[in-house]
Amino acid sequence: MRRLMFLVPFIVLFLGACSSESEENYTQMLGAFERNDSELNTKLDETAKNISKESNRDKALQSINDDIIPSIGDFRQTINNYTLTDENHLEVQDAMTDYLDQVEDLMVLYSNLNEDFFFVNPLGDDSIDERLNTALDNISAQEKEMHEAKEKVNQLIGDNQAE
Repeated sequence: MRRLMFLVPFIVLFLGACSSESEENYTQMLGAFERNDSELNTKLDETAKNISKESNRDKALQSINDDIIPSIGDFRQTINNYTLTDENHLEVQDAMTDYLDQVEDLMVLYSNLNEDFFFVNPLGDDSIDERLNTALDNISAQEKEMHEAKEKVNQLIGDNQAE
């Protein structure tokens, strides 16, 4: 019994250290998310400008396929590298990963659209219009899902700061 009483302070100290480490990791993860998300948004803005300029279409495709999509994977890995134990922190981490999945899905749709369509329909082929409209509808739906996922991340971060 005396040995057990002797171990209790060490167990409490150990659990306190784990909680402190999780809190520190959470704070670092938030900083990493903010930095990487800002960089990602800058890349997305540049790519959107290139897509809108017909002459830079190939550059935009290369940027999406060779730069943005791989950087999203790196971003996801960075977020997943943080070891968290608090349930609320894990929920934020999962929401961040979901957001990055939505961004990646959107980039794949943008890439496919720009590979499949040149935005010229010289023969007035209705099937091209249908496929284009379907692709644009899919992109709009994915953009909405991405924005909802980002709002969820922001809400969860705000909820955790309020605690």
